[in-house]
Amino acid sequence: MLSDTKGIYYSLTHKHPASYPATSYGESRLVLRLKADVFDWLQVEDDVYRVMPSAADQNKCTTLSPVEACRLPDNTVIHKYDYSVDMLKHQVHGFASRSTGLGCWFISPSFEWKVGGAYNRDLSCHQGGTDSLQIMYTSGTHYGSGDTSPNAGENWNKVYGPFLIYLNKSSSPQASWNDAKSVANSEGRKWPYSFVSQPEYIQNRGKVTGTLAINNPLTGTRLPIEDGVVVLVQPESANEPIPQKQWRHLSFWTHSLSGNTPSFVIYNVVPGTYQLRAWSKGIVGEFIYDKLITVRAGEVTDLGKFTFNENRSAPVAWEIGIPDRTAKEYLHGNEFNQWGLYHKFASEFPNSVNYYIGKSNYSKDWNYAHVPIKGSSGKYEQRPWNIYFNMNSIPSGTCVLRISIAASSYSALSVSLNNGKATAEVKDLVDDAAIRRDGIRGIYRELEFKFSASEFKVGENKFTLYSRRIGGYSGDYGFDGIMYDHIRLEVPGVSSGNAVSTNNNNNNNNNNNNNNNNNNSNNNAAVRTTTVTVIRTTTKNNNSVPTGSCVSAYGQCGGVNYNGSTTCCTGTCKYINDWYSQCA
Repeated sequence: MLSDTKGIYYSLTHKHPASYPATSYGESRLVLRLKADVFDWLQVEDDVYRVMPSAADQNKCTTLSPVEACRLPDNTVIHKYDYSVDMLKHQVHGFASRSTGLGCWFISPSFEWKVGGAYNRDLSCHQGGTDSLQIMYTSGTHYGSGDTSPNAGENWNKVYGPFLIYLNKSSSPQASWNDAKSVANSEGRKWPYSFVSQPEYIQNRGKVTGTLAINNPLTGTRLPIEDGVVVLVQPESANEPIPQKQWRHLSFWTHSLSGNTPSFVIYNVVPGTYQLRAWSKGIVGEFIYDKLITVRAGEVTDLGKFTFNENRSAPVAWEIGIPDRTAKEYLHGNEFNQWGLYHKFASEFPNSVNYYIGKSNYSKDWNYAHVPIKGSSGKYEQRPWNIYFNMNSIPSGTCVLRISIAASSYSALSVSLNNGKATAEVKDLVDDAAIRRDGIRGIYRELEFKFSASEFKVGENKFTLYSRRIGGYSGDYGFDGIMYDHIRLEVPGVSSGNAVSTNNNNNNNNNNNNNNNNNNSNNNAAVRTTTVTVIRTTTKNNNSVPTGSCVSAYGQCGGVNYNGSTTCCTGTCKYINDWYSQCA
């Protein structure tokens, strides 16, 4: 405690001497149990807050699925994961009292110690029977972060925090929140704290500076950076896995970069060796600098100018969504932090998703999550999603369907073109629990699905996305699936906009600028992707099965320019629209 601060500083140090055996744990946390009838105002972000149910109402709550959600007597649902937060820009969360004006807040000037760092999302505040629970997870695995697992013989220690448990009194909960945010800004200017004396807490630090640029590799022109992020993480290895799961060491970052070549500064970096990564809204991919960076105490490490190249094999024919590592732009994306949205899919998309490039609008016609629905047997079944588009000419070479994954849980993904053989499944998507825990992003992946020119035809073409459940949180729950961040088709041999014929609107053209066929590559970064190439023994040149054969469930059985079978193997051929009928 300090005499000039209205609160208590808290930190936790974990130590594993070399003499200890191997161990592993998933979570460590500080929990304050506040009386719900006093601290009845929860707030974790400027736009995420609520009045808490009374203790009496919480005692009458009916448990739902998943079990962390329950239905209150007034028929509203409260779910503890609806108030999770992203660590990238987070500073404050806690409770206030409408009756007394009291406030209790956790203020962290840095989350450098958080497992997963800038990638992390975790619980913050939620209901707890007759209490309001205010939580600071020093380590947690709720959204795909890794367990803390020191090896036998490993000498390891880590300081989590310090952070401030801040107490105030204001005229209203909003005034209390605004005061806590102001204190958070002043605490940030004090970091690292000079009053911490333990040797494991490093006070003598360095600074990293540089300039970020991301190019269109086909033209060499700059892609505009919006809300860009640069992070310093531990290099990946057997001991340090992907950054989302890193727990041994600290990570550092800066955010909100904008412009064609924005400068960046990362302050208060603990001396050590790091890997630099970057990403930006509006640009596909995560960019990894191919050299390690050494930071020394008391020094400025000026990295100069980074010029990364986006993964782009050919001009963009069309795209769906906005590359921002989330599914916010799709149906329900802006209301993701509420229970049960996945249950609406069956009624809102009774014939699954059938998206028409140039006609559909992704904010209404593309669901935020590719989830299963209950079949006639009562068990959940995944339904394929279709993307329809017209080609003016046959491509001159291999085309790439580039799919960015925002989140996934217990699912594999494959793609087919024009009812041909599906690609090999991508089965190593990480379960990040974002769907069942009401998130809108989890562990990001970029996938390439390659198709030969002969797979396409002049006129209407169709991609089908198959999401298959390969595990499951428990039983046959309906909230295992995939959230798509962004999808685009890259077609060689044509200028952008001439590959397809559509009535384009703003929702189908987010990043189609500068798509000429010049190749100017000066890349100093690796861009991690998974590539799947279509291998077929027989190539189909239309979007139908042979006339006379029957069409499998959910396959196309009619529509304008369709020349395949109209007989369904099971069910009947159901009219969807003029362009598409489906066996259902």
